[in-house]
Amino acid sequence: MKVAKSYGDKGDVVINLSPSDPKDINFEEPVFIYFDGLPVPFFIESCQAKGGRWIVKFENIDNFEDAEEIVGKEIFLNIDEDQDSELPIIGMEVYDSNNTLIGVISDYTNASGNEYIAVIYEGEEVLLPLHDDLILEWGEDHIILEIPAGLL
Repeated sequence: MKVAKSYGDKGDVVINLSPSDPKDINFEEPVFIYFDGLPVPFFIESCQAKGGRWIVKFENIDNFEDAEEIVGKEIFLNIDEDQDSELPIIGMEVYDSNNTLIGVISDYTNASGNEYIAVIYEGEEVLLPLHDDLILEWGEDHIILEIPAGLL
């Protein structure tokens, strides 16, 4: 997961939403942003879901310039695993880069840090990688993916 871009002039940043809701973030623990491959701890001041993304305000990142320094950096969020909540992406429509409906998300899997969604395509379940580099758009009720050749 990476910091996608800065948001506004008060130090907020955008992080693409994973299948966990912001309520699942452990605000007591630091978030680690990687600089030169090393984790640096940051604490979250506030976090809100907005259009399939998180708008996050970190402590001590108080302006646009500071926010720009962490854009593109690797990030690790501590998620509370004991929360039993339905994943918000189940039921979302998946489209390819040509805006062709592929199917509806029926399941989500995180295997060794690699995220996948299960979609029923032409009567069969297929697993598609859910990676920041492949997500073209994340709307309220749909995801547009760049689907690698050979997966469908």
